[in-house]
Amino acid sequence: MGQAVGDSLPLAIGVAISPVPIIAIILMLLSKRSGPNSASFLVGWIVGVAVALSVVVAVAGTSTLDTSSGPATGVSWIKVGLGVLLLLVGLRDWRKRPKG
Repeated sequence: MGQAVGDSLPLAIGVAISPVPIIAIILMLLSKRSGPNSASFLVGWIVGVAVALSVVVAVAGTSTLDTSSGPATGVSWIKVGLGVLLLLVGLRDWRKRPKG
């Protein structure tokens, strides 16, 4: 369990310092009702993280993982499919960019 927490910690830090909430906080602080807006955002953020953490802990606690084997074949094909899909979306966006 400690290894899983250690492996996911860099991702959690990346999510925590992502630019979207920072931009939202700056916009809230510059609004007319900055106090109530900021407090509401903080409460919502904490509740959202707590709910997501609870779901992950509940799902991880009920599963029994067999670490001696690799991932299932279906999971590998889903990853390949998602990778190809992301490449196609990136290629489409690259071609739609303004020429100039």
